[in-house]
Amino acid sequence: MAGYAEGVAAKTKALPASGKTIGTHSGSFQADEALGCWLLLQLPAYAGATVVRSRDLAVLEPCDIVIDVGGVYDHSKLRYDHHQRGFFETADGKPGVATKAEEATGRWKTKLSASGLIFKHYGREIIKQIAGTSEADTEEVWAELYDQFMEEVDGIDNGIEVCDGGKRYKTSSDLSSRVHRLNPRWNEKSDHEDQCARFQVASSVCGAEFLAVLEELVKGWLPARDIVKAALTTRAEVHAAGKIVKLESGGLPWKDHLYTLERAAGIENLVKFVLFPDQSGMWRVQAVTVEGKLFENRLSLLEPWCGLRDSALSEAAAIPDCCFVHANGFIGGNKTYEGALAMALKSIEG
Repeated sequence: MAGYAEGVAAKTKALPASGKTIGTHSGSFQADEALGCWLLLQLPAYAGATVVRSRDLAVLEPCDIVIDVGGVYDHSKLRYDHHQRGFFETADGKPGVATKAEEATGRWKTKLSASGLIFKHYGREIIKQIAGTSEADTEEVWAELYDQFMEEVDGIDNGIEVCDGGKRYKTSSDLSSRVHRLNPRWNEKSDHEDQCARFQVASSVCGAEFLAVLEELVKGWLPARDIVKAALTTRAEVHAAGKIVKLESGGLPWKDHLYTLERAAGIENLVKFVLFPDQSGMWRVQAVTVEGKLFENRLSLLEPWCGLRDSALSEAAAIPDCCFVHANGFIGGNKTYEGALAMALKSIEG
């Protein structure tokens, strides 16, 4: 991971200094503008740019590009604020649209923050600059990177709850929380120079997180797509109705690809179980979750098996070589592929 980040840093340093200035607000900072500034610095147009932090419009006016301050979103003028009344821009909404009803027609419903605006307009160029991806792969990575990383920053900065209803527990390990802790405490002495130094640290933290997700997508997520596509294409060889998919490699990220490929083939919600070997050689049978849900399965392994192991499970299932079924029924294991397949088939048959 460090090598990937160091490679990006070296590439950025190797770019000719742009001599540009990036404006953002002074005072307390958030992940939003810290990330937005880092993203811009990866572009040749803003390589080595000076970040100017101020709320004085007279100071910000000469800046080449301004984010998260100024009360204006105008791509033609390189001004990217999101706090003004009437702003409802989304990742795939029509630029400049200012009504929630019109914005709601796209894939994404979350209102953008300043870094979201930068990612919308420059994200593809940034991905190609860092990862060297093709046009088609860049588009795939851009969308997945928004899902996995950018949308959370947008939601938190705009005060959008992650779910309906009350929280079951507190979260404080997310990127926005980590950046918040880099600000001076309420009873800690700090001045503009100290805050700007802290902002640079926060921007680097955001950049490292962005790179970690991008690297995972380019080096792991993209190669997995072709494997899942091939497995979905040959699903009838595993199960006549196509409800079971077999992967020869375990551990690869298959869920997002499966949902997308099912939609493309017009077979949404068809696949119920995925079979794959783990590192020990055990064959796993995993339930496919409902898209957008972490713990709700399209179909779980049979309830009487849940929480059982080894001989007790093999006896209850009448299937030899069973190893376990999780108490929640989302995953199980068998010593053989044939056994894992039998577990999936019996669960489908009910």
